[in-house]
Amino acid sequence: MVKEESGEYLQKVYSAKDNHDLKEAYDLWAGKYDEHVTSFGYQIPAVAAGLFGKYVMPDITPILDAGAGTGLMGSVLDALGYREQVGVDLSEGMLKKARERNIYTFLHQMILGEKLDFPSDHFGACQSIGVFTAGHAPASAFEELVRVVRPGGYIFFSLLEDVYAPKGYKEKFETLENDGKWQLTEKTKKFPGLPLEDPDLFHRVHVYRVH
Repeated sequence: MVKEESGEYLQKVYSAKDNHDLKEAYDLWAGKYDEHVTSFGYQIPAVAAGLFGKYVMPDITPILDAGAGTGLMGSVLDALGYREQVGVDLSEGMLKKARERNIYTFLHQMILGEKLDFPSDHFGACQSIGVFTAGHAPASAFEELVRVVRPGGYIFFSLLEDVYAPKGYKEKFETLENDGKWQLTEKTKKFPGLPLEDPDLFHRVHVYRVH
């Protein structure tokens, strides 16, 4: 029953036609999101946390959680000693669950792909896990993420392999690199992000350093 129900929610978010549909889908899913993605064998946060700990010292603050959802990734970083996390998400339902964790300094309802209400060079690091996938945040969102992270800071994100070239991410990454905005530091091999739900759906975690 859980697998059938969780699969329905997952299909709703992947088939969202616009931000309104996506927000509505996540608002509905918020109460059971953690239970469901755990049942999927969701392993992207563990992979991302390993890389985050490799490049970011715990005294680097503040940290932007771009697409915080219920705060799953934020809770992993909190357990590892990272503080002053600031989360943004388009879904108020998801942000409500994130607030219950009591790990964020601030949580804001914002849409990735639009201008973020933060000063330039504000954050010491940024992570965005499970956000750049089918029907979610666009490649253009990286312009703002690069703007709000300080030079020398790192941006960590997971990306669904199926959207890398077709949805403009490859082109955007190369443009930002050619313009001297950031540089690739590391990326993982492709791996199934939801192995118990869809073992053929591959992701990578990317690490870029802002210039």
